[in-house]
Amino acid sequence: MAGSGVWQRPSFNQCDRDLNRPLAKFPGTAHPPIADGSLDGGILITIHRLSHGGADRVAMHLANGFARDGIAVGIAVLRSGGEGEQSLLDLLDPGIRVGHAGAPMGSRHLELVRGARYLRRLTATARPAVVMASSNNMGLVTGLALRGQKVGGRPKTVMKTTNPVIRPGDRSDLRKLYRRRLYGFVFGNFDHILTLSAEECDVLAKLYPRQSGKFQVATNPYVTHEMLRDYDRPRRSGPATILTLARMMPQKRLDLLLAAFARVQPADCKLVIVGDGPERPRLEALAHSLGIADRVNMPGFVDDALPWLRTADLFALSSDYEGLPAVVLEALACNVPVVTTDSFDAARSMIADAPRCAVVPHGDVDGFARAIEQSLASRAEGDLRHIARSYGFDAAFASHLDALRPLLQSN
Repeated sequence: MAGSGVWQRPSFNQCDRDLNRPLAKFPGTAHPPIADGSLDGGILITIHRLSHGGADRVAMHLANGFARDGIAVGIAVLRSGGEGEQSLLDLLDPGIRVGHAGAPMGSRHLELVRGARYLRRLTATARPAVVMASSNNMGLVTGLALRGQKVGGRPKTVMKTTNPVIRPGDRSDLRKLYRRRLYGFVFGNFDHILTLSAEECDVLAKLYPRQSGKFQVATNPYVTHEMLRDYDRPRRSGPATILTLARMMPQKRLDLLLAAFARVQPADCKLVIVGDGPERPRLEALAHSLGIADRVNMPGFVDDALPWLRTADLFALSSDYEGLPAVVLEALACNVPVVTTDSFDAARSMIADAPRCAVVPHGDVDGFARAIEQSLASRAEGDLRHIARSYGFDAAFASHLDALRPLLQSN
């Protein structure tokens, strides 16, 4: 009821009315709307919502890079109201066009259905040469939205992978078969698939040999020039600081990190978990039950993680699975050693032999604790920043342009 303060789920009739209205700019920003013909020969990037996730931040940086190269670029968001909306829109160059399909509907599935219809209409009117799905989740809806378009009027389609196709939690053969066939269908709707590492590219080529020609590595813009800049590391005495940057969600396995931290000796070190999310109450309760609450700091989400990274003695990543975690590369760029679970395809090739770094198996609490202890106790020296330099902004934009320019020129 209007004015009652009680939320009502929008109907598809309402969605149809919303989608038939003229395309408008994103509320609360100065960014221009995606108008008819405004992306002619350019790139449209699709996002579900503007969250605190790394894939959304990467999309903003890529959009800026494309625009500075003279390419018309727009960002299509399937729903407004994401928790990172304002901070991400503030990252965008002012001239980049942004649009959205509508307000939250209370159901991700309804938002994806509405979003598919929105993307179909948007691509037909804005006429981009390339539509790029920013994540695994956007692959399905973006592919379906453009699947039925006539070949002559259909833009080239590109999907960026952000997580493994088969995850550690997919233990049953039936679940693995379902995931494999689902992504076989998703990949079939795209002209090119941009992977996060050569190791992931190899894994996907073996899973989908008939589509192996579509897979290409494109480095993400994770590491800023500021992160790689030389700085005077503050001299500190006292207990060591272990840092992690993570959304408080089950995938991140922060419960494993807390359990491992409780076993670390010496017992006076500190753990800082920067981030927020639905798991916060459970994690706070766990820290109390383990008797470590006085040594664990959970400051919440921050816009700038650089000051936290530069004062950390060790970075810890406890996730079950990742694509290629930006936080690991950001830590390395600040010359902070990393202890991580074997949660992404490139983990071992990237850091297993690096000074003071370690990769441990999924779910191994004792192994994680030992790796933390050994890293803190190690006196090994070495510059970890060389690992991160290849993931700097310049290299990332160049790799994406190498992949996309032939598609832009073919239209």
